[in-house]
Amino acid sequence: MKRVLRLSNYLFKSLVRDGSNLFWLLAFPCILLVIMMLIFSPLYEPKNITFNLTLISYGGTFSEIIERVFNEVSSGENKIFQLEKFPGSGGNLKEGLERLKNKKTDLVLEIPEDFDARMLNWFMMKNMGITPPTPTINVYSLKHQAASQSAYVIVKNIFQKLELEFLKGMGYQMEIIPVKTEIVGTEDTFSYIDFIYPGMVIFTVFMTGLFGIGVDMTWLKEKGIMRRINVTGLANSEFIISYIISRFYLIILQIALITIIAKFIFKTNVNPFAPAFILYTLLTILCLSSLGFFIAAISKTTNSANAISQVLNFPLQFLGGLYFPLINVPWVIRWIVIINPITYLTSGIRDSLGIMKSPYPDIVTLLVPVFWTVFFLFFTVKRFGKEEF
Repeated sequence: MKRVLRLSNYLFKSLVRDGSNLFWLLAFPCILLVIMMLIFSPLYEPKNITFNLTLISYGGTFSEIIERVFNEVSSGENKIFQLEKFPGSGGNLKEGLERLKNKKTDLVLEIPEDFDARMLNWFMMKNMGITPPTPTINVYSLKHQAASQSAYVIVKNIFQKLELEFLKGMGYQMEIIPVKTEIVGTEDTFSYIDFIYPGMVIFTVFMTGLFGIGVDMTWLKEKGIMRRINVTGLANSEFIISYIISRFYLIILQIALITIIAKFIFKTNVNPFAPAFILYTLLTILCLSSLGFFIAAISKTTNSANAISQVLNFPLQFLGGLYFPLINVPWVIRWIVIINPITYLTSGIRDSLGIMKSPYPDIVTLLVPVFWTVFFLFFTVKRFGKEEF
């Protein structure tokens, strides 16, 4: 056992002495985490979204009710609109539309000059049991502009709720149900760093599996080092165990560096010592390390191992949900998501930590990676045979 530990320490030191290994397996994951946080973290931070709304009104009882409603939603800390009002006129409407085209406002709302008369006629006809034509309010939005279309949807929903206010304005005694708004959540809210931190842990293990094991083990085979071990008195099994331990040292170091950056620089709420996190991390190490040995088993040269690793690298990363939620993936490539073990590892670890609900049952997020681990190891042992393994 002492000989195995000494050899594993030697292999680990040899690995980190290599400048390229030191960069790609240790420094690069940390740099990628920082880059991803700088680019995408602001997009995931909770914040109030305010739309610019231009309101043009000719005045009147019902017009004032509408104005009062929009004044309410355009004030306070959680206001929806930044409201600017203009008296009704053709010139002001033209100016408002110019502002809309120039993207200085998100929406133009015009209450027509005869709106009060039309509303009065609407109520009278409705009381007589006649279905009246609905008075219209002109809403102008900008085509193919997300903010403008979003503001339009909000305004449309507001108008659907205004009938009670109009009834009250006509003198009907109706109880208006107050609506209380609040932001639902807990003190331990999750941000983008909480989402991406488990993904980056899996990414570091994935990189070690592909290049730190798959390509490196193929190089050992190609150079005949595995055969030379037989004449040294060291059993192949002892060398393999030492090799696995040395890679385990590397993975622990990688996870420690990622955790330090996530915890102390970006203030993640994820507890790296949570039992579920440790369980899925160990399962990730087993599954993706076995993938590396599988690549070494099917590759005859270092170049072929490197080519296979490169082919697997990006599809498994980006279709495994490491960096973004997998939503509405096209059916053409959805099969990659379904068979990808990383999909289930990321879903399982985030669900267990309460970050994002997994679309798969807990047992599936465990059994699929276990299945791939058994498959990779079985094929590896069978392919290598006793002569080399």
